[in-house]
Amino acid sequence: MTAAAIKKNNFDLVRFSLAIIVFFYHVSVLTQLPELTGLGIYLSAEFAVDAFFVVSGFLIFMSYENSPSIKSYFLKRLRRVAPAYIAVILICSIAFFCISSFDFNHYFSFAWLKYIVMNMVTLNFLQHSLPGVFEENFMSAVNGALWTIKVEVMFYFSVPIVIFLFTKVNKWLVMTSIYVIATIYSLTMVYLEQKTGNGLYLILERQLPGQMSFFISGAFLYYGFDRFSKHSTLIFVVGVLVFTASKAMGLYFFYPASLAVMVIYGALIFKYVGNWGRFGDFSFGIYIWHFPLTQLFIQLGYFDSNPFLALAALVLSVMFAAYLSWHFIEKKFLNQNSHYRKVETL
Repeated sequence: MTAAAIKKNNFDLVRFSLAIIVFFYHVSVLTQLPELTGLGIYLSAEFAVDAFFVVSGFLIFMSYENSPSIKSYFLKRLRRVAPAYIAVILICSIAFFCISSFDFNHYFSFAWLKYIVMNMVTLNFLQHSLPGVFEENFMSAVNGALWTIKVEVMFYFSVPIVIFLFTKVNKWLVMTSIYVIATIYSLTMVYLEQKTGNGLYLILERQLPGQMSFFISGAFLYYGFDRFSKHSTLIFVVGVLVFTASKAMGLYFFYPASLAVMVIYGALIFKYVGNWGRFGDFSFGIYIWHFPLTQLFIQLGYFDSNPFLALAALVLSVMFAAYLSWHFIEKKFLNQNSHYRKVETL
């Protein structure tokens, strides 16, 4: 399948919606306000991130297959993610000195440098906070959403390896084996956490190979899209039923596959709902900027008097940051023939 074959699709809307879900969920968790608890009750960041990984599996395998070389593939991935990711780390690390309780010498210290370095190499968990910043907030992390970038980067490196295995073993067997191994790994980590009470196992579950079940499910539907599209209605209904049963009965083994069916159906089979990317692709900007801006609003006390007014102002701020991120950072580094540039002209 080529990019042209899915020219009219709902991927931009799907990613935008998932980014908004993560955004609102984090607002609920970080503010700890009763007025906003509904955002956390009815929205699931876990669901949204899992769905993001499914979309990545479909699109990244397609990107690799349509790249003239492995160098071209990696350059496309680097151009798409690195500029904005680096920008949000550097801008926050410098700008948040203005709200730090530390003076200049104590703020721009080894801890500050460690924050930049560890986040640049996607090891965010080794230094998630800045000196004297967000100390009174429910969480002190500057950008708790960035942990997924490490997983995404690992996905990128896994694709050439997986496709190489396709040349040695039947690709369906390869993808099925990856799915089974990843799912068993996740179930094992969850079991160990429940048995020992050690939260480290849940942290490990969120890494590879655990999240690979979602990524490879997206790849599975990419390579089997022709069959999927022919029987899409039946497969979608079965997927919804399996998804519901997996959540209700704790049958996690079938959860990634059923989620992938629903996500890809919505992106490619469901009625085309218009060009959501005509003004820019804001989903990544929303995702990487919402967390530090929410933390900033909390520290400045904007949620103390009128939570709903503060939420409205926060939404506008995050959207504006995403707009700036796209037009002045992300877009500038993309190739002229990039899908992300073309979609604005459709």
